[in-house]
Amino acid sequence: MAISVDLSGRLVLVCGAARGGISGATCRKAAAAGATVVAIDQTQALLDATIADIEGTGGKCHGMVANLMDPAESDPIIETVVRRFGRLDAVANVAGGTRADEWMPLEETSTRSFRDTLNLNLEYVFRICRDAAASWIKRDAPGSIVNVTSISALTSAPYHGPYGAAKSGMAALTRTMAFEWGRYGIRANSVAPGAVPSERVMSRVKTVAAGGKAGGSDDVVNTSMDELANAIVFLLSDLASGISGQNLVVDSAMSTKFCAGARPFKIVKRNPKV
Repeated sequence: MAISVDLSGRLVLVCGAARGGISGATCRKAAAAGATVVAIDQTQALLDATIADIEGTGGKCHGMVANLMDPAESDPIIETVVRRFGRLDAVANVAGGTRADEWMPLEETSTRSFRDTLNLNLEYVFRICRDAAASWIKRDAPGSIVNVTSISALTSAPYHGPYGAAKSGMAALTRTMAFEWGRYGIRANSVAPGAVPSERVMSRVKTVAAGGKAGGSDDVVNTSMDELANAIVFLLSDLASGISGQNLVVDSAMSTKFCAGARPFKIVKRNPKV
């Protein structure tokens, strides 16, 4: 007997929809598993391409335009989805990532840049998960959450410190969600990608930051968008019914050598006698 991921009859909310990224791949994989997908992104153009992909293969996908970083636009999302579709079974928070202007040493990082990165990679995730859990608890319904972190949260994040801090916070917050909401039948996990050659990332591979490349190096082993999406959809499904509070690293073993990477400078010891 074959075992397959089955999301038939489920409604899955995916925050993020860009066709060439992890979010678009997640939408396609969830729909292929039988789910009705509701995708959120900041422009209709980003939604249209992914919706067309899914509908072209017989799947179901609906789009909602919203700026996830703006509470006025993101706070009504869960209520709107439940009211419109009558249910919500799972949430995947995929939207996020490094921002072009954050690649710099910490001492040069502005407070505004730090806050914007935390909003994009942590705060909106809290709001969406909070509201989804409150809805499930109110309706006495189970639910599953997957949040996308990063291997930049595992050790250090040289020259993109705010991003690493946000993703570390997301991993910790997800574990707390699993603890607090497990009694209600709500599971919460996170997935940590390594080097994923999305369209957005590849557009920045030549960005120079503090003497290094902000997009990685030639010896990095890439992990595909589909490989990440497979892990996300698995964790959303009943095949992962016993898994909660975990951070699954999907990086083709990149993190086995990702301890800050090679430093382009020498560490200065101010008091070598100590």
